[in-house]
Amino acid sequence: MDAWGIANLFIGGVGALGGVAGVVALLQAAKANKLSEEANSAAQEANRVAIDANGVAVESNDLASKANEISQDANAISQRALRIAADQTVYEWDAEFDAEAGTVRILNDCGADAFDVSVTVRAQDQTLAQGHEEHVPGFGELLLDGDLVGKKLVENNARWNGMRSAGYIVPRMGLPVRVHIEWESSMGSRRGAVVEKTFGQTKRQQRNI
Repeated sequence: MDAWGIANLFIGGVGALGGVAGVVALLQAAKANKLSEEANSAAQEANRVAIDANGVAVESNDLASKANEISQDANAISQRALRIAADQTVYEWDAEFDAEAGTVRILNDCGADAFDVSVTVRAQDQTLAQGHEEHVPGFGELLLDGDLVGKKLVENNARWNGMRSAGYIVPRMGLPVRVHIEWESSMGSRRGAVVEKTFGQTKRQQRNI
């Protein structure tokens, strides 16, 4: 084989090696791309897991905060229940109609303060007076408008006088009323009482307190 043939043979061998190297390079590049895609996918999954974990942590903190609030509320309720159970304060109430002033007096006839006091005066299935006071001190009073009570007394007196004129023997009677009182004691317990009285055309009574 002459020199030219040897040269051609060498060149052919080099070309074949170059082709093999190119194929190997392509395969390595494809493998590298696949590994890169897998790594990117793994990174995205790790990021998603981290976001979920953060959400779980926030939710756990919220639940812990709510549990703490519930515990505090339960403790406050328990303390209030103990105070109410220990509340043995005895309240006495009285009611009078002052015909001269046209008012109904509701008297807290004990030494303990009463709070959030609501009063309703009823007679013959009618509400004749209502009132509310945030604070009625011991031996203090709450005044109600007695206009309807006075009118009811006038109606009753007219009816009784008519019966007397007709020859019936009718004793002098007043106006029977039921006074509904609701209040909160000084220790926070809710109380209620009903005072039954008979109102008449009398002036305000003087009390020695």
